Amino acid sequence: MSDNGANSTAESTTGSTGTGTHGGDLANPGLPYADPHAKARADAIRRWQVLDIPPDCYHEIAALAARLFGTPYAVVTVVDEDDIWFHGRHGLDLPGVPIGPGLCHTVVVTGEPLGLANAEIDPLACPNPLVAGPFGVRHYFGVPLRTADGHSIGTMAVFDTAPRPVPYDRTDILESLASLVVREFEIRLAARVAVAQEQEERLAAEVRFADLSAALGTHGTIGQAMGILMAQRRLDSEAAFSALRSVSQKKNVKLADVARTLVTDVERQVRR
Repeated sequence: MSDNGANSTAESTTGSTGTGTHGGDLANPGLPYADPHAKARADAIRRWQVLDIPPDCYHEIAALAARLFGTPYAVVTVVDEDDIWFHGRHGLDLPGVPIGPGLCHTVVVTGEPLGLANAEIDPLACPNPLVAGPFGVRHYFGVPLRTADGHSIGTMAVFDTAPRPVPYDRTDILESLASLVVREFEIRLAARVAVAQEQEERLAAEVRFADLSAALGTHGTIGQAMGILMAQRRLDSEAAFSALRSVSQKKNVKLADVARTLVTDVERQVRR
């Protein structure tokens, strides 16, 4: 391990640079590891329907991040209450991992960038299965995916299995890629909302049309019945309508049903 790598690690754990730190009490490994925003974040993920979005374009963004930072691995993650999903990934073929401390989960809990030159010697990250396990993550650099309503729902991160200095001076590039991911989330969510609204409006229009057709049909039947009474009994329109309404009230049935019965009886007589 070089002195530069050690210095970078020291910066990442002490927070002397103001960025790429663990942030808050999570920097102290003696304190309990907790995530007070887990449920709110999971609700935001469900509301945004992020995990329902096909990951194709996010694979491309992850590949771009890997090229820009010269790392073999990059991920776009979505972090729910129990798992970290690699929604976009480059260099690895894992759909996700259970939540573990020190890497992507720390980024979403703190809402701040995190840089580690060597995760193996970081007190919070070293128990993480991706660090302690066969994969052996060492270098890590990640920023949060922050939604418009203020939730950190995942990360844009690059990493390596070899220690290397953290490029804090390029944090803005990683944050720009994270913004691109969130913009994709927003566009796809807006499209889904627009389609749902269009379907709802179309359904409402169909219901209104059906109601209007039924109303016109009813009015037409009543008009036909009035015409029959006016011809048969030599009544004016007002008297014909009163006659229909009187029958309706006496029989306690709808006016339209009275009119329909009269029209049907006359049609039956004509057919004979």
